[in-house]
Amino acid sequence: MEQQFTACTGPNIEEVQQRFERWREVRKRGTPIPAALWEDAVRLCADHSLCKISSALHLGYKALKKRFQSACPDHFPGSVTPSDFIALDLRSSLPEFIMEMERAGGRMKIHIKGAPGFHPLELMETFWGRG
Repeated sequence: MEQQFTACTGPNIEEVQQRFERWREVRKRGTPIPAALWEDAVRLCADHSLCKISSALHLGYKALKKRFQSACPDHFPGSVTPSDFIALDLRSSLPEFIMEMERAGGRMKIHIKGAPGFHPLELMETFWGRG
């Protein structure tokens, strides 16, 4: 007697597209996408590009990427997640530092040798509009 095994694979793109289409046909406007559909979309990202999946399923690229990053952080080595925190001690006297900041409509790069006459944190707060 020969045994048969079936591969345990997730849904393919076409199946998930059909699920999204059926859901979109019956949903009330403004209803969030169900978790099960998001999970299917994220599973597809393991084998296909984020761009391909977001386009095929008519999902926002950034929203899909965010969910994929939190579900599969191994696919994004070296990326900083919101739970990561990097502490910098800017109170010490700095012999030299380079500071680069960017925001909508502005970019600043400063290279200072020797102790500045101000605290770098003050400059950062002013640049970001918090000072």
